[in-house]
Amino acid sequence: MKKENSSIGKWISIIHRQSQIYINNELKQYDINSSEYIYLVNLAIDKGVNQKYLSDLLCTDEALTTRVIRSLENKGLVLREKSTVDKRAYDVRLTEKGKELQPIIIDKLKHWTEILSIGMDKEKVDFIIYNLMLMANNAKIMNRGEPHEEN
Repeated sequence: MKKENSSIGKWISIIHRQSQIYINNELKQYDINSSEYIYLVNLAIDKGVNQKYLSDLLCTDEALTTRVIRSLENKGLVLREKSTVDKRAYDVRLTEKGKELQPIIIDKLKHWTEILSIGMDKEKVDFIIYNLMLMANNAKIMNRGEPHEEN
């Protein structure tokens, strides 16, 4: 393999940009974009979660999460309420409109995965997903400044 083709980051970056284009096109009719959908699919249908939990889960800073949640709240897709446990924090939950939209988004994401994995069998797709999860975890450990084992 040529040296310029061996950068994992390069290929992940290309896939990420193409994914944003796909999501923006597919969800335009619902007034949802590539920075918002991920929050909707990570909210449980039946209960809310702490806004900080969402930031941690998605590896985004809290200011970005606040901006996106406010946008989704203005669109009537989520409710944001002061936490009963921590008065400084907010809990976020889907509205009925958000609950109706969530399966549509999930279907679009499943279709995108099918597109990306054309020509691959299930074992290969599972292998790639497993290794991408491993790489994501390694990146989080590195960026938190924690020591990790070398292979």
